[in-house]
Amino acid sequence: MCGIFGIVSSRGEHFVSAEKQLNCISHRGPDDQGSWSAEGVFLGNCRLSIIDLAGGHQPIFNDDKSCCIVYNGELYNFQDLRSELVSLGYRFHSKTDTEVVLRAYEEWGVQCFKRFNGMFAFAIWDQRKKHLVAARDRIGEKPFYYYKGINRFVFASEIKAIVADGTIPRNINPKGLANYLAFGHSVAPNTMFENIYKLLPGHYMIAHENSIDVIPYWDVGDEPQVDESEHIGYGDYCDKIREILDDSVRRRIVADVPVGAFLSGGIDSSVVVALMKRHASGPVKTFSLGFTVGGGYNELSDARRVAEFLGTEHHELRVDHLDLVGTLQKLVYQYDEPFGDAANFPVYLLSEFARKEVKVVLAGEGGDELFGGYRRYVADQFAPLYQKLPATLRENILPNLVNSIPRFRRLKRIVSTLPDPYQPVRYAKWLEVFTPEMRSRLLHQDWLRAIGDHDPRSSYAYYYHLPKERKALSDHLNRIMYVDVKTWLVDTFMEKVDKATMAFGLEGRLPLLDYRLVELAFQIPAKFKIRGISTKRILKDSVRDILPPSVLSKRKHGFAVPTDPWFRGELKGFLFETLLDRRTTARGYFNQSEIEKLYCLHKNGQEVFDTPLWLLLNFELWNREFIDGH
Repeated sequence: MCGIFGIVSSRGEHFVSAEKQLNCISHRGPDDQGSWSAEGVFLGNCRLSIIDLAGGHQPIFNDDKSCCIVYNGELYNFQDLRSELVSLGYRFHSKTDTEVVLRAYEEWGVQCFKRFNGMFAFAIWDQRKKHLVAARDRIGEKPFYYYKGINRFVFASEIKAIVADGTIPRNINPKGLANYLAFGHSVAPNTMFENIYKLLPGHYMIAHENSIDVIPYWDVGDEPQVDESEHIGYGDYCDKIREILDDSVRRRIVADVPVGAFLSGGIDSSVVVALMKRHASGPVKTFSLGFTVGGGYNELSDARRVAEFLGTEHHELRVDHLDLVGTLQKLVYQYDEPFGDAANFPVYLLSEFARKEVKVVLAGEGGDELFGGYRRYVADQFAPLYQKLPATLRENILPNLVNSIPRFRRLKRIVSTLPDPYQPVRYAKWLEVFTPEMRSRLLHQDWLRAIGDHDPRSSYAYYYHLPKERKALSDHLNRIMYVDVKTWLVDTFMEKVDKATMAFGLEGRLPLLDYRLVELAFQIPAKFKIRGISTKRILKDSVRDILPPSVLSKRKHGFAVPTDPWFRGELKGFLFETLLDRRTTARGYFNQSEIEKLYCLHKNGQEVFDTPLWLLLNFELWNREFIDGH
């Protein structure tokens, strides 16, 4: 696992600031650093040593020096590929997966990406063809950002390295701003910065001095795990899930350093730990966190029960006192863009905690999107029934009744979302923070004009309709799960895990996102995943024999963060001072009266606006860090 950075230029640059830019991401790879430059090309790497601790210095060259690679990630099938390449006559000078990627490119060209099972983002300079080839893994676990200017292409694992030379403009992308206010994150390929983009998952790119070609190499349905002509039943799918999960975990505990796992006590992290126990040669170390404000913000007891059942070496982090402002400002720096998911707070703290014991952690991200774990999936099934209610009841009586009740935000979301008959837009509404109406009141007219007709919901409609020819995605529920894999999962959860773990040089691995399991999940009919209000049915049945009954019956609960009480208590003054001071107002993004209204309604307990306020607070702190240049 590493941080990568590079430049391709036609201006004969000497890359004066390149080493400084590379140093900006040294936290991603604190064990080693290397770079190489030639006319018009610079490649750099900060290495976190996981496999072949002594022999993996980057950049790595092929035998005739015609290709050079910088690499971030882990290939879980690299030993299989290495054996195949050796049989084809290739000689290896290290034991790393990095060299396997380079040799695979030599042998198979851009077709090599389809052979990889892992998480990765890398760039290869091909001297013979005078171009850079870069690729990102199928699901998007590892980030790849790039800037395209006049006669210059710059890429990095984190945006801070791209903008660190000072010559790349730090202008806000209006589309990025609209996307952030809608969903709390940027939506690929756009970022919050103009002319800086994310390479989409499952894509590769070829960059010349003056042009870029971005090309897909994988999508769900390309590599089915069961023959679609077979009529296999529920039990057969269960067996296949278990088989792939077991192999996925087995492959992901391979390392030359200590490996542990995040454990929340939910089904996803619990099954990962249970399977780790089956393959680990020693004790499995698990890590959990709880905010001691009580109630829904502390799941330490759930995780402890699972750890005791499985017999792990369990470590708990109880957050009693915390420098909230200082930690929040560190998060703003680490994430490069405004990031609205407050769950990055506990993942960041837990990563710092776990890094004292291990260098690699396995986590359970992905199970909800693949097997139907979110309550919104259940609620969306009732849209056709809700739309059959009498218009007066549906459009007036119920909304007025619900909106008259203080708080109860989930109920308010239901009555505002279910009436929409257009399925992809209705689904986007489940996830929106600032609705179009709220954005029109909040944003200054200049920014509304700059955003123009851009609709953040359009990406949801695009992905909802994209796989219409694929049999595996013929039903509505599987389609909205596919939308989540393409948007919510990659732009929120992958960002959250990568930036939080890599801030401390900790590698996060996600067994549930093995592409084989993703492929299989979307071959499984949605009726096997959700029945009535019961979620993740088939996943639970696949692992029922290795987990305690309490996990299987536990209600779905995300990584809860006490932003509501924080904004009524410890962060109340900081929130007020930040959002309503002259410096913030002078930026001209927002109508200040609308922010004051949100703040007062939340402070007085009339509404729960902690999420919109969290987005606005993060946006202003990000401006101070990245736009003001602090």
